Amino acid sequence: MRRRSWRGLLVVVVGLLLAGCFAPQEPMFGDGAAVPEEASRVRLPVRPGPDGMWVVNSPGWGMFGQGRTLVRQAGPYSRGWRLTLPAEFALTSQWPGTAHSALADDTVVLVGGRDGHRGPSVIAGIDPWDGRLSWRKALPPGSQVLYGWDSGTVVVAECRPGSCRLTGWQPFTGQREWARTVPGVSRVLDACRADAFDARQRLRGNRCQLYLVGSDRIARLDSEDGRPYWEAGLRPPAGVDRIADVSGRIVMVTAPARGSCRATVLTGRASAEIPEARGWQRTFVWDQPQAPRDPRTGCRWDRTLPLTVGFRMTLPDAKGALVIDPYFGPAGHSRRLAPGEYLVTDGSMEEIIRAPGRPDRLLYAADRPVRPEGLSPAAQALAGRFWQDGRRLVLLGYDDRPLWEGESDCQAFLRGGDGGVLTYCDGADLVTVRPVHKD
Repeated sequence: MRRRSWRGLLVVVVGLLLAGCFAPQEPMFGDGAAVPEEASRVRLPVRPGPDGMWVVNSPGWGMFGQGRTLVRQAGPYSRGWRLTLPAEFALTSQWPGTAHSALADDTVVLVGGRDGHRGPSVIAGIDPWDGRLSWRKALPPGSQVLYGWDSGTVVVAECRPGSCRLTGWQPFTGQREWARTVPGVSRVLDACRADAFDARQRLRGNRCQLYLVGSDRIARLDSEDGRPYWEAGLRPPAGVDRIADVSGRIVMVTAPARGSCRATVLTGRASAEIPEARGWQRTFVWDQPQAPRDPRTGCRWDRTLPLTVGFRMTLPDAKGALVIDPYFGPAGHSRRLAPGEYLVTDGSMEEIIRAPGRPDRLLYAADRPVRPEGLSPAAQALAGRFWQDGRRLVLLGYDDRPLWEGESDCQAFLRGGDGGVLTYCDGADLVTVRPVHKD
């Protein structure tokens, strides 16, 4: 009797599994067949900046912010609101942690500034339910404002010669969670955004750390309690300016030296047992052909240009950019570009060689088309096989033929993963479309 019941249960389980395997799949953008269907259309809550983006765009909260306006859209279980911000909190900077920017994740923290002062001067929290400033903290001159993605803590750093005073603030309540003075360090580097190899990306997880840097040592900062974890045997180069974690290996790059434009890239040891993982160092003359000359250093240097494109790192060498694997360095697989050439990406992880007056070509597949037919070099891949080329929006099938076309007056964005819903601007309206399969 017991054996029969087990057989019956097995038949039921197998039947359910087969039903799931052969049941029609939910449509999703990028599946080669789904096309957009309008799900909602509302008045544009606040116009984006000149670049087509908002300083605050928090889809989870339905919150948009630009200039002195911060808006939350009404939802099924929440009311909407509109807040006029004080001038010191005007949202004009896309770089989180700088004056007039915001740290936006599970909550929104405003970073304010005052006229005539460089850097942040105050931070404040937003109550997402009723749209008011729920707390406010004035900052000492010269403070850094950072976000610890590993803990959700706002970190304020006051660095002076010889030490940094660090304070962790709870972003919802504004309560101080910890405070610590760390001697022997002079600055904090943010590998999540501000000091990352590609500051446009919003890194999270293990690749996203805050680092304390001194003249002869470096530490990872645990933003949950402010405790430093020192990297044994790793001495940072003088003038380190950018930092990244590559598969557990710290990679640091200095700013170009004034006059000579010399720069150094240095990595830490990932494993003492593996020869290729013992770290590497390289010095080169910094020259980014796509950048204007920096008035302070005299070098062609733009700190906002990415040093990583796709899965590769680019050393902008005056001899020609050197494309390397950042883990193994020049000893691994590398390629030197011709003078004047540089790498770009279109958001699709393709590594594209670009130079003035020459057609784009792929780094390791020069015979393959760089992008789908009909798109310009300015086109950017969004996700789910959507592309935006200026105002033009296009959804491509697996054969790279358009399944749908539209126009957007702002930078369109997807929510809910690659196959989720797409939101874009149609004149004075904010439109959200969902994926559906044609009959």
